[in-house]
Amino acid sequence: MAARNRIIEYQRLYQNSTKPLWTRHPRSAMYLYPFYGLFAVSMVVPLVYTGRAILGIKDPKK
Repeated sequence: MAARNRIIEYQRLYQNSTKPLWTRHPRSAMYLYPFYGLFAVSMVVPLVYTGRAILGIKDPKK
């Protein structure tokens, strides 16, 4: 059984939407929100440890 061709549906979806291009697809939230979360964490953690290094704060030894 051949897969259904959805080009026309997607063309209408993308051309009629006023959202930014990367958020137009219905499943875009599934990809974007985890990316935003991981990106935020990967930007904040080095900044926190840079501030700690500047202030001379070290992690306690176990």
